[in-house]
Amino acid sequence: MRREHEPPPPPGTPQADHERELQRARQSRIAKALVALFLVVIFVVFIVQNSKHTRIDYVFFHKNTRLIWIMLACGILGGIVGFLIGRPGKQIRLRRKKDADKGDKR
Repeated sequence: MRREHEPPPPPGTPQADHERELQRARQSRIAKALVALFLVVIFVVFIVQNSKHTRIDYVFFHKNTRLIWIMLACGILGGIVGFLIGRPGKQIRLRRKKDADKGDKR
């Protein structure tokens, strides 16, 4: 990282490329955070607007429940399932590690 009073490194140098890559990564994280925040706000507004009681048929029984709790539970369960499906499994991580070790030995 360069300090504020230092001139920027000339284009094409490894340091300039590294700084450009860090800047892109920061911008990408900010964009993802803004999209996630927007989706959470929309989700919360949707839940609050649908907070009336309704009859819900569960597997073995039925109950009058507020839709807010059903939607919140579905959102949380969906997030957990998405996280579990989206992350690489142990086998993939081990295979990548073995491939990297093989590359180092050559």
